[in-house]
Amino acid sequence: MLCLLLIIAGVAAVWNGNKSYAPEMYAEDGMVAPSQALANGQNYAVFDLNLNIRKLRDEQVARFTETPDLVLLGASHWQEANAGLVPHLKMYNAHVHRDYWEDPLGVTEILVRHNRLPKKMIIAIRDNQFTPVSERKDFLWEPGIPFYRAMADRLGLEKETLWETFPYQRVRSLFSLSMLFDNFTRWQNADERPHASLAKHFESLDALLPDGSITWSDRHMQLFTPERSKKEALNFSALRANSPPLVDPKGVAAFDRLLTYLKSQGVTVYLVNPPFNPIYYDSLRGTPYATGLKKIEALTANFAAAHGLRTLGSFNPHKVGCDASMYIDAEHANAKCLKKIFDEFSALDVAKGGK
Repeated sequence: MLCLLLIIAGVAAVWNGNKSYAPEMYAEDGMVAPSQALANGQNYAVFDLNLNIRKLRDEQVARFTETPDLVLLGASHWQEANAGLVPHLKMYNAHVHRDYWEDPLGVTEILVRHNRLPKKMIIAIRDNQFTPVSERKDFLWEPGIPFYRAMADRLGLEKETLWETFPYQRVRSLFSLSMLFDNFTRWQNADERPHASLAKHFESLDALLPDGSITWSDRHMQLFTPERSKKEALNFSALRANSPPLVDPKGVAAFDRLLTYLKSQGVTVYLVNPPFNPIYYDSLRGTPYATGLKKIEALTANFAAAHGLRTLGSFNPHKVGCDASMYIDAEHANAKCLKKIFDEFSALDVAKGGK
């Protein structure tokens, strides 16, 4: 009996330790302090951008005092897209890391439940947007499931089962002793710890900004050399070449229903494919992955045609005008590249009457 109690106590200690030393990822209230800082016009410095960003979006939108003119939905491809890229509108960058087809539904639910649905939205469709749950290898999407399920109910969609969407990997990581060691060591050895600040740049911490975008730490920026970017792009290409994007028909149907809903709410939607690093994109020509990418582009075009929407950008960086110097790896572009897409949007928006 004593042994059992000791085991239970040890497991509980690991669980609570991971929440204590990585609150922005695991603590139930871990997004309250960052969201309050952002609501006050401050920035919030963090160890790692792989945090519970879906909960951050919920907490932050709940604190909005006005509805944005434009909201961007997408993955971390868009994390450096700051509001200054669309100067004629008040933009909120609602990107989430590793988004799947449930995320546009989930983030839209956050906007709706807090009465902050904008009149204009840019919704990105990435290469792996419609990957079936059974084929996913990461767990960053799991905290967004409650928001997705609420929107699915709102749209009258058949939801994925609890068995399919239970956050197994996230729960397992909370019990990880090695993760606790890493989190504890990082906390104890850190030169800076997460905090609110008016500063946008920090030596060792990345920063969350009120407009939903991020800035990199000085240490990260020093790592992002052209040589590293090229190596990352080619390594990623080798991994992806024979693994074309998969498409879950359930996800396609749900996304289609979301677009119908947004139109009924008077929201003007633009669809966009994020441009890849040209080193990565060019190295994949003629591969099964490249063939799969064309199918995602065709799917995006079909959505646009069916709902009367305009499309922006392209997976092909040459069409957008982005070069390799604008990337930190295979797919994450800086604001200089992203500005080209927002300039495209702004030209269309102003032509239609702007604000």
